[in-house]
Amino acid sequence: MSGTFRWVQTLLVAGTAVAGLAIGAALDPVGQRLADRSRAEDEARRAERQAARAEEPRSATPVDGLVHEPVATTAGAAGALPPEAMRHLLPAGRSTVRTLDSALLTGILFGAAAIHFGQDVELAPFCAFFATLVTVSITDLTHRLVPRRLIYAGVGVTVPLLVVAAAVDHRWPSLAGAAVAGAVAFAVFFAVWWFVPRGMGFGDVRLAGFIGVTVGYLSILHAYVAFLVGFIVGLLFGLVMMAASSTGRRTRIPFAPSLAAGAVFAVLWGGPVAHSLFHAGS
Repeated sequence: MSGTFRWVQTLLVAGTAVAGLAIGAALDPVGQRLADRSRAEDEARRAERQAARAEEPRSATPVDGLVHEPVATTAGAAGALPPEAMRHLLPAGRSTVRTLDSALLTGILFGAAAIHFGQDVELAPFCAFFATLVTVSITDLTHRLVPRRLIYAGVGVTVPLLVVAAAVDHRWPSLAGAAVAGAVAFAVFFAVWWFVPRGMGFGDVRLAGFIGVTVGYLSILHAYVAFLVGFIVGLLFGLVMMAASSTGRRTRIPFAPSLAAGAVFAVLWGGPVAHSLFHAGS
């Protein structure tokens, strides 16, 4: 029986990894197109706001007989970053090497998920979760943005699969924990974005909520580990980026890959880490 089980497990891991290779290769160009569309929409909205601001002084009533000249604005005037800070870390558009890397990374994560979850129904939602994280991370490294359509699609696939998993395993309290973790993560990141808008994009806020919901399904402590590791990875990554860039602290750091790394770590190894953090002294 044990030999049969090992054979089935090996077949599951291999098949899941191959599926990850195919899904990763397919999602990479999709993510690039969505990122290009999001970039174009953001630039169009920015141009509209700038045009509206340029028109306001002309139509406004002069105060004390003074005529206020319109202030010249450019596409990068507000919160503009120096060219060094805007340099992408991965090539955008069509890139065979990047697509192969995306396929390989997704395949590895799918295989790791199959080893971790085995034949449990939870394998499906977390594979969908990992695929979304890889694609989102790549778009952040190529375009410095997290397309909302990618997040919505990931939520639309992962959350229903989590509901199915909860129904099969009778883990309804896990859904409540997922909702709490997602709401808290979204609220905290929203507050950071609201008070320090230049330090974080709203795509990171959406991603944090998505990570909170999915990882929080395992436990609230898993979600805590995900964001703890994510911030540590982000800090180290930021220090390396600032050291390598002449712009120093003005360097804009893509945060999605760090959050994704923390989420993957928490899913695969969050249980033992959370136990060591919160029960070592008990």
